[in-house]
Amino acid sequence: MTWTRHTLIKWLEVVLTLVLIYSLLLVFAGTTAGSLFSWFGFGPDKSIDTDPVRDYLLLPYMVLGAVMAGWVFLMIQIVRGPLKEGSAWAWTFLVRSLSLWFILDTAMSLVLGYPMHALFNIPFAVALGIPLVRLRPSR
Repeated sequence: MTWTRHTLIKWLEVVLTLVLIYSLLLVFAGTTAGSLFSWFGFGPDKSIDTDPVRDYLLLPYMVLGAVMAGWVFLMIQIVRGPLKEGSAWAWTFLVRSLSLWFILDTAMSLVLGYPMHALFNIPFAVALGIPLVRLRPSR
């Protein structure tokens, strides 16, 4: 199967839109987000899993969601505009930004002893990385 530039751009838009929806879920449905985090094994340890702790964790979930929403919204605009038009700088900025996120988030997860969170990053990196590699501008 041959993927066209148009298909790769659409793929990036879909994946980024899904990440945007997830980010907004963190902001507007913090309790649901907390349940998802716990389900994936990222929630508070059972020894401190109390109502006050869960209430406090709404703040970091919402802040994380807001930051992610802003970052992903910017990436969507770059994909729909400059990257779609073939801009080399757009590709470079997206790849650098995503690489920095992946390296820092994955390393931090491993250092702090949360390998499941590190594994959770891989599908996102693959879903965004493959089309970006295929869209790499020629030199």
